[in-house]
Amino acid sequence: MSSIVYPQGTVQFTLTATQSVAVLTADVASVSRIVGYPNQPNSKTLLGTVVASTAPAQTVFGPYTGGAIIVIDAGAAPVMYDIGVAPVTDERLLTFVQGDPVAVNVTGAVSAAAMMGGLVTSTTAAAVAGTVPTGAVMDQASTFAINDSFDWSVIATGANAFTVTAAASGHTIVGTAAVATATSGRFRTRKTAADTFVTYRLS
Repeated sequence: MSSIVYPQGTVQFTLTATQSVAVLTADVASVSRIVGYPNQPNSKTLLGTVVASTAPAQTVFGPYTGGAIIVIDAGAAPVMYDIGVAPVTDERLLTFVQGDPVAVNVTGAVSAAAMMGGLVTSTTAAAVAGTVPTGAVMDQASTFAINDSFDWSVIATGANAFTVTAAASGHTIVGTAAVATATSGRFRTRKTAADTFVTYRLS
């Protein structure tokens, strides 16, 4: 799950091999890497600056083949960051704003990014089955601890139902997964073990 750096604060952490970091802010944040040289003190090299204009901005740094030590320096606004193979920050925790919903109008996958974005819509006349990612894919999408969870919704405005379906492995569904036409469904996705998630129908 996303972590926070408070205004004018600093955080340092280590990425393992192939990991990236996603950084989100409503102001300005600098992202640097600690670089070591033989017989010399470590130095901090600027990787880039995340700048928000009219809306929170997210930038992904990496991946780093051999890992990396990363430093984030926050500006006047908090910074949310997440690490993983395909990290996605939860901007709702930062600003309480909602990004664009992800439309799923044909049977197929519902991405981790779509779920973590909070809103999935379906407007097609055909019935749609949306398959949630496997547990392994979910674990790569963010830094989840056991029992971390997030809520998301499906809004079905088409002529048929939208059905959330279980993944091939490591991600199961509890409760009624069909969202009837002209209704919405609320879900909570929770990590229960390594590469293992459960999505619950809340309402």
